[in-house]
Amino acid sequence: MAKGRPLSDKKDASAGASGSSVSLQKRSADAMGKLKAAKFPKDLDWFEPEAVRSYTSMSDPGETAQVHPYLFTTSIAKLAEEKGAKIILGSVTGIDYYGDAVQSVSYTDKKTGESHSISATDVVVAAGPWTRSVLPEAPITATRAHSVVIRPVEPVSAYTLFTSIDLPANFDPTKPSRPDEASPEIYARPDNTVYACGEGDHVVPLPKTSADVEVDQVRCQDIINQVGSISDRLRDGEVLARQACYLPNVAAARGGPLIGHTGTKGLYLAAGHTCWGIQNAPGTGKLISEFVFDGAAKSAKIGSLDPRNFL
Repeated sequence: MAKGRPLSDKKDASAGASGSSVSLQKRSADAMGKLKAAKFPKDLDWFEPEAVRSYTSMSDPGETAQVHPYLFTTSIAKLAEEKGAKIILGSVTGIDYYGDAVQSVSYTDKKTGESHSISATDVVVAAGPWTRSVLPEAPITATRAHSVVIRPVEPVSAYTLFTSIDLPANFDPTKPSRPDEASPEIYARPDNTVYACGEGDHVVPLPKTSADVEVDQVRCQDIINQVGSISDRLRDGEVLARQACYLPNVAAARGGPLIGHTGTKGLYLAAGHTCWGIQNAPGTGKLISEFVFDGAAKSAKIGSLDPRNFL
């Protein structure tokens, strides 16, 4: 937990100095004492000591890891191509059936705009929030989420922070407000950038394609302001990206994801992972391959995730 500083509260680097004399803003003994009292890691030195209220570690060093979503997915795609897979970039317009089984998939080629059809004995629907565009009966809904990428003014240590920040009244002097709480997630990356994401919303419906996702600049700025309220390195850093995406949710009390047979011969579903898609993608892929080649999941007990319980 942390207490955010108002946007107008900036450290005065030249206080008590002039000309060639500039304060290096070394941490005071009092500030360091607050970090020790909160059992704060010594190398988490890009979090302002004055902001600390409490700190809890979720794991020890070496017990967690992080992958970059774009680099991970493109690397996996490249490995698949090396093994003989053919990747076609396009938009699926429909799944065609013959009797109680899948027959083919129709799509529009992204580059040419031409319509094509591919014969198929097995079809896996893993379209995330767009699942219902090809499988209307699937109980998948979409939540928009914004994020930013910042290059800090100095390198930061490797931490992921799930924050709870108390924002004071009139946090942003340009718009009067009451005290509030924000919970941005902050991920330090090995390329000297920091990814931060905020809360989801349902203000704008899911667009037709990912290229049409609408980015709310105000929501992105809110995230920048929030993380900057607890870290000068982020506050003074360069914003490299302001972006938005949609998360796939399962509209059911038990939640998801949904992985496995749909009840139609040759048709499988793998969707509804919310924000855990990247983390659970390898396991989901393995399970789906077992359904296709072995007829059932072998490596995990996932009866509660059976799509047929929801379709």
